[in-house]
Amino acid sequence: MDEAGGGSKAIHVLVVEDNPGDARFVSLLLAENSDVPFLVTEVSTLAQAVELSATGGFDVVLTDLGLPDSSGAETVDAILTAWPRTPVVVLTGLADRMAGTMAVQRGCQDFLIKGFADAALLQRTLRYAIERAAAARALRESEERFRTLVDLSPDAILLCGAHAILFANERAMVMFRASCREELIGLDPAALFVPSDPQRRLPALTAERALGGIVEPQRVECRLSRLDGSAFDGEMSLASIDHQERPAAEVIIRDITERKLAERHHHLASIVFETTDEAMMVTDGSNHIIAVNPAFERVTGYDLLDVVGRNPRILASGRHDRKFYEAMWLVLGRTGHWHGEVWNRRKNGEIYVQRLTLSLIRDVDGHVVNHVGVFSDITDEKQEAERIRYRASYDALTGLPNRSLLHDRLQQSLAKMVRERGLLGVLFLDLDGFKPVNDRYGHLAGDHLLVALSERLQGCVRESDTVARLGGDEFIIILPDMASPADAQLVAAKILSALSIPFALQSDESSVQIGASIGIALYPTHGHTAEELVCAADKAMYEAKQAGRGRFLFAGEAADNQPR
Repeated sequence: MDEAGGGSKAIHVLVVEDNPGDARFVSLLLAENSDVPFLVTEVSTLAQAVELSATGGFDVVLTDLGLPDSSGAETVDAILTAWPRTPVVVLTGLADRMAGTMAVQRGCQDFLIKGFADAALLQRTLRYAIERAAAARALRESEERFRTLVDLSPDAILLCGAHAILFANERAMVMFRASCREELIGLDPAALFVPSDPQRRLPALTAERALGGIVEPQRVECRLSRLDGSAFDGEMSLASIDHQERPAAEVIIRDITERKLAERHHHLASIVFETTDEAMMVTDGSNHIIAVNPAFERVTGYDLLDVVGRNPRILASGRHDRKFYEAMWLVLGRTGHWHGEVWNRRKNGEIYVQRLTLSLIRDVDGHVVNHVGVFSDITDEKQEAERIRYRASYDALTGLPNRSLLHDRLQQSLAKMVRERGLLGVLFLDLDGFKPVNDRYGHLAGDHLLVALSERLQGCVRESDTVARLGGDEFIIILPDMASPADAQLVAAKILSALSIPFALQSDESSVQIGASIGIALYPTHGHTAEELVCAADKAMYEAKQAGRGRFLFAGEAADNQPR
């Protein structure tokens, strides 16, 4: 390691990775908040890595197993052969954990799972790999320096005979909760394992192999027991050696409790991620997509290859403006969470609505390292709610506002007229001659006539007016913002004229002629409330019908003998 700015020693890292994005991501993680500078050299093939071994100068090699010119064990063996004195750490995918274990068993210092290593873990792993390699190398090179160096190791180091522990470093005392070194010296190595662990006799067997000259190192996972009886997960490396002319086993033990717990959590998270019905999307700190689950693919139509490395804005429907997203990010940054409904677009172009929850994941220093989005498609739910809302407010046959929506609109229009001192008209319309049509041609023909009638009524009014069906053959029309009572009279006349044209029946080629009696009430002349106006218009309609039908009357107006 060379001196770098500030007097700290730089760690030279050779990154062997053929994916430029992954290599760049590693470089960014190594540059993030490190008290020790990491100087990174990137190569993309095994051949390039082997070529660089001739010059050396690297403290650690970080390699992917799948390279253009090698893969798996071939990569591991070639890297270890080319860099025999340099620690090697393997990068592997979540689905290739066994490949990582294989690499460690073949001599690599450690392995990391892509997508689950943040800056602190990556930096710590590389530093620990260098420290462990240095400690092991020093142990082999010099007995004189042995005790000093092994006591600095972050792992427990033991020398074991066939039936007794011969040496234990400081870390071993801490790991096994011994109050002094003598509590471990002389103890049968098997006592450090839980009784059911199949590896409990391995230290003794490894020591005995030294008699036959068998010195191949081994690495196994095991379940260990502290002196106080508590158990923990360990990773044990063993090698047969000669110690003071006696067969012995060199045993290095690493407490992997946290790693095993993390693996179990990752495994559980992976199962949830892969099997949940909720769509899930994970982005990096720069908001580029790094992972999606099968539910995401089902909802959006995009698979991982379609979206990896891209910004989630590719899903945007265009229905939300910039202010919507600015408000979303403001809440997300302030609270770490955001929940709401968002309209997005599927790969096939279809727009849908989703219920979305966003969360931030921060590292120990508070920096955002991931964004997680969990969402479900609620389009059907929204459509059903809209259908329910529509059925509650609109007439099922004609599509006109029903009695409930009519009341709301009349109240709103009256409030507006009160504020603006305006004039409003209410027309109560009852059909003349509708029952005989129903009786003669049937209800289907009657329904067809009502639909056609509704269309004609809407053609007689402004867009700002309301035509509502009370039920049966009764209709009410609201005319806000009139200039004078003559406006209501004009609309009533247009309606009577429109109804004078015969209606064709759908059931056959017959046509029928119907009319209407219309009562008109005005605000504020005939009432100040919705109830008063409807009642006045209803009464006027009744008087018009009594006067001979096919006419309109204003409330309080005497009927003459001529149709209006």
